[in-house]
Amino acid sequence: MNKTVNKIRFPDGREVDVQDVIAFLYGLSRSDVEVLHLLMCKGEKMSTDDLANSLKVTKASISKSINNLLYKGLINREKVTDDEKRKGRPAYLYWVVKEELYERVTQDMEKLAQLMKSEFKTHVALAVAVS
Repeated sequence: MNKTVNKIRFPDGREVDVQDVIAFLYGLSRSDVEVLHLLMCKGEKMSTDDLANSLKVTKASISKSINNLLYKGLINREKVTDDEKRKGRPAYLYWVVKEELYERVTQDMEKLAQLMKSEFKTHVALAVAVS
């Protein structure tokens, strides 16, 4: 899969990939980020088989990432309904609505920035009081 790399430059010149920032923000593994990225890039509903084949990993690995991404509200899921009664586990399709993901991530980043400002202000005040 062709992976686009978007870097963010910190004030001291260090650069970090946007996907690494998202991974840090939500506590995602590299596998989780790859699944999220694939769903974002494909822009269509995919099954665990589709995801496993595209990423060349096991379905078990995909299932773990899917569960984490669902739990964190970063992807959507839809149960596949067949006319015939299916035996075994139900099948699902997964996808990302890019606009919703963008809104979610930017809102969470803004909340984090506000929290960081508040906590750092408290930290500085305590450091001054101790001096």
